[in-house]
Amino acid sequence: MKIEDLKLNSVIDNQHLCEIFKCAPQGGMRRSHTTNTLVLISDRTNIYQDKQTNGIYHYTGMGQVGDQELTSQNKTLAESKTNGVAVHFFEVLKKRQYTYRGEVELAGEPYIDRQTDIKGNMRNVWVFPLTKIADNGWINEIDHLENELGQQNSISNTEKEQVIKSRIGQSTFKEKLLKRECKCAICGVADRNFLIGSHIKPWSKSNNAERLDVNNGLLLCPNHDALFDKGYISFDEDGQLVLSSQLDDTTKIFMNIQRPFRIEMTVEMKKYIKYHYDHIRVK
Repeated sequence: MKIEDLKLNSVIDNQHLCEIFKCAPQGGMRRSHTTNTLVLISDRTNIYQDKQTNGIYHYTGMGQVGDQELTSQNKTLAESKTNGVAVHFFEVLKKRQYTYRGEVELAGEPYIDRQTDIKGNMRNVWVFPLTKIADNGWINEIDHLENELGQQNSISNTEKEQVIKSRIGQSTFKEKLLKRECKCAICGVADRNFLIGSHIKPWSKSNNAERLDVNNGLLLCPNHDALFDKGYISFDEDGQLVLSSQLDDTTKIFMNIQRPFRIEMTVEMKKYIKYHYDHIRVK
């Protein structure tokens, strides 16, 4: 099973959780560099005093004894709006049963609260207000729009795609990419007004989960988006920029792609990059 196959409110055991997220088998905050995720586990059977009010989940940070500090995975969660790490949330209501509540994000600034530690002593803890990222709702809405537009024979497939992107997919997708890094992946242009959320595996070839998967995207300036979209530039399995033989030297200079370049890729990105290299790249 992959991360995108997890259904809301599904219950899995610890072994499957570790296999899906490629994370450690213990702890309430589990960082995985392989999948670029942070798994949060709210264990209602232990000492932490997590609570939910008005749709906001107040999650207590890591550290069982003494005052908690904003280091390690507490720091990762505190910076998750900008560091590109996807945060996934589980609850434990019964021992060894992990209920998946979905991907979450910070709903406000972390704050300090007073709680008892595992020894019964009062101490300062970091609390993180969290809210769900409603990707599943967007996926259902895309399904609805596709069915609705499918009944209108006067609209081409390209026009239908543009309608759905403008109403739902593109804005949601771009915002997720901006949280990861606010600049063109190739030239470094950082003005968000000139950045495009470019799908690696094209929208028309992706299912609805892939259309919203941040791993299926690169932020690119308009010039590099056009080249990537048409397959004149791609990346190999190591992230090295690959240029089409159809590009002449003048175009390479004016498009700022004449130099060697390599992007950093997560494991989840590699399958999309491979698809682009195999199926979209113009040799």
